[in-house]
Amino acid sequence: MELARVRRIGLARLPFAAEVRATELDSGRETWGQTTNLSKRGCYVRTRQPFSQGTLLVLEITNKGARFLTDAKVAYAIESDGMGLSFLNIPANELPILEHWLASAGGKRPSEASREGTE
Repeated sequence: MELARVRRIGLARLPFAAEVRATELDSGRETWGQTTNLSKRGCYVRTRQPFSQGTLLVLEITNKGARFLTDAKVAYAIESDGMGLSFLNIPANELPILEHWLASAGGKRPSEASREGTE
């Protein structure tokens, strides 16, 4: 897939560092970490205590006073390093935060990122 198309449909992962709290839905167990990258569909979280593949989570990402909340699923885990997460059912009121972060990470203004998402 060409890079421009990957970026337009939100698959490109952009470098992004933010604090993360991931809470397992079933048990309430929490782990903390830091994102290393971010896309419209997910992120990678560096943590020494990743959850196993398939685990459903409530995810809270915090950056510069802004907070993004969504459900997520562990797509893959690397022992003692981290986990790749796929966002699930992102609430509509949370999308502007995610879009702003992606625009900032990609060097674009949020209005440009929103237009690209509708093309």
